[in-house]
Amino acid sequence: MKISFAIFALLVAQLLQGQTLRNFKTKNETNITERTYMLDLIRAEVRAEINQEVVFVVNHFMVSSNYAWFEGEAQLKNGAKPKLPNDMMECCHVEALYKRINGKWVLKDYGTFSTDVWYQCLADQYPGIDVRIFPSYMKQSIFCN
Repeated sequence: MKISFAIFALLVAQLLQGQTLRNFKTKNETNITERTYMLDLIRAEVRAEINQEVVFVVNHFMVSSNYAWFEGEAQLKNGAKPKLPNDMMECCHVEALYKRINGKWVLKDYGTFSTDVWYQCLADQYPGIDVRIFPSYMKQSIFCN
């Protein structure tokens, strides 16, 4: 039985409607531990890349089932922009895709200070991801099939 991608996407979307969408943009008592852990994962990657400690201004952070999408601006603790090691990096945006595996969040893919759309086709790479975790402006670029 041959099924078109559009029909398949519609069926997956219907299944995902039952999943709870949680907003982690703002820290609160129900998400503080989980949110902090997840931000620490991407913070470690940024630190390794630019050798500076950063905090994030969170612009978007949505969680649904076993996936989460984060977008934020990295800054130093004093609010200043970090010094980037080369001109090929664009300050100060950071994006990250998380997946919960065996009850623990892991960083699956991320972009730090990128100048391109690194997340293109991301939803195709992770079947079952709830596309509602992504901001509306990304919806066209996360699918390629």
